Amino acid sequence: MFQFLQRNSRFNAILFFLMIVMLWGGNLLNPHFAPRYYDTVPMMLYKPLVLIQNWSVLAGQLITLLFVGVNAILLAKANNDVRLIEKRSAFHILLYIILSASMQEFRQLNPMQPALTFIILALMWLFRIYKQERDLKTIFECGVLFSIASLFYAPAILFAALLFVGLIVLTSFNLRQWISGIVGLCLPYIIVVSLAFCFNSLENVREVIRYNLFMTHQEPFNELIPILFSCYLALLFILSVAYAFAGNLKKVSIRKYYLILIFFLAIVLVSYLTMSCLDYSFLFFGLLPITIYVTNYMINIRRKFGAEVLFLIILVFAVLVQVLAGVPMPTL
Repeated sequence: MFQFLQRNSRFNAILFFLMIVMLWGGNLLNPHFAPRYYDTVPMMLYKPLVLIQNWSVLAGQLITLLFVGVNAILLAKANNDVRLIEKRSAFHILLYIILSASMQEFRQLNPMQPALTFIILALMWLFRIYKQERDLKTIFECGVLFSIASLFYAPAILFAALLFVGLIVLTSFNLRQWISGIVGLCLPYIIVVSLAFCFNSLENVREVIRYNLFMTHQEPFNELIPILFSCYLALLFILSVAYAFAGNLKKVSIRKYYLILIFFLAIVLVSYLTMSCLDYSFLFFGLLPITIYVTNYMINIRRKFGAEVLFLIILVFAVLVQVLAGVPMPTL
């Protein structure tokens, strides 16, 4: 499997297509939609997508697949730009597709996929500032991208912290860069507030932001297979981190990029555990650092048979998530 994925061949395209058909086929043949809190009171940029979803559930599914494809392409481009994964491989794209379908909430129309699009772009811009102490334009654009992501999914604004983590990790201190990043973060909201003022809808904008970012949305989650899948991915991620920082990341810049991805996952976990405004959908964003770390581990370990077994377990979970959806955890 890994040998095929390390080649630029038609096999990759066919494999990705078959995986999408397997994971989303049921949703496309029998479209259904279970509204979440972010669907009932959508953020400004997500609202047009919800309107399309209300017109046609199938159209909503196709929009989701469109963003899955865009994000897969962006992941490939990001890896080509900075070589996060040293060996040339398409495995990270395959793994991203599988993890994107790990829950029904991720497979149906949701604001996390478009928000992730702009978060990936923001990280691509952020990685460009390595040792660029005078670069203000890139920092500004990075802030704008993080802010746009939050206009699809309000809690995505938490990832704006990565902008300042990047400034600390990747460059020496420059006050103008920090100010540029803050201005970039504020600009999209200044535009939104200005438009709302012109159309006399400031109160509506305030309520939308308050509902999505400050009201309690936590609810119990006890589906057996996704929980077991998450535990397996957590174990695999720990192994991947240990492998990466055991001298297997040769370039200083790559080690710093991987450190930022650690902070990324920390934001996901700490925010989910401490903020009542977040439900389990927020964990979706953890798939980005997990995809990069696990890919780096699995394509570089010497025992290829072991990597194939680890990947086979991921495929088994991907199938079980489809077949045994909704099965609760056993009560003691």
